[in-house]
Amino acid sequence: MSKKSKSKIKLVLVEDHEATLKGLKSELSAEPDFEVIGIATTSEEGLNLARSLNPNVVLLDLHLPDSEGPKSLTESFCALQQTRVIVFSGDARAAILQIVLQTGVSGYLLKSEPIAKVAEAIRRVNSGDAPVISNELDTTQHPKVTGAEQHLLTLLARGMKYQEIGEKRFTSPETVRKQVDALLDKLGVESREALIAWAVDNGYGKLDPAP
Repeated sequence: MSKKSKSKIKLVLVEDHEATLKGLKSELSAEPDFEVIGIATTSEEGLNLARSLNPNVVLLDLHLPDSEGPKSLTESFCALQQTRVIVFSGDARAAILQIVLQTGVSGYLLKSEPIAKVAEAIRRVNSGDAPVISNELDTTQHPKVTGAEQHLLTLLARGMKYQEIGEKRFTSPETVRKQVDALLDKLGVESREALIAWAVDNGYGKLDPAP
């Protein structure tokens, strides 16, 4: 019995929606090879649990009330030693997926996935098969945010105007405007203001801008 218990995959679940969290805990605990050793509703609580309990896998919601954005959030959890991180989110935006995958997560699952698929992904990730991504999210079709575009997003997130960005990038304000318009189309964002909010939400304002 003790030997069997030791072989179980230890899980920490981080989700701020109470009904979703309770459902996940109940269904994943029913799997014979899983043990849910902790649950949390905030990123701070989740990090503290993961640091003290050393789970094999953390199932992590992207949009938590105390998070500074998906990028910062996943970077914090991916910094944990010997713990794999699977994002479990309703956010299917291509740009978010790309940013999060770059932080080192082991999987990205949509909340529309049946629990059997979630369980399968946890087992695959625990055995070293990563990244595991929902079938609906084909990374080969997602727009890639280039280094120059990330630089532009960083400057926008820091509140810089077109004139200031142009001076920083040795180009004209009109060229900056065209580059912003191109990013709006690429990321599917409706306005410059929304793009700035998106950049701030994803932690670009904290990056050291490099062209």
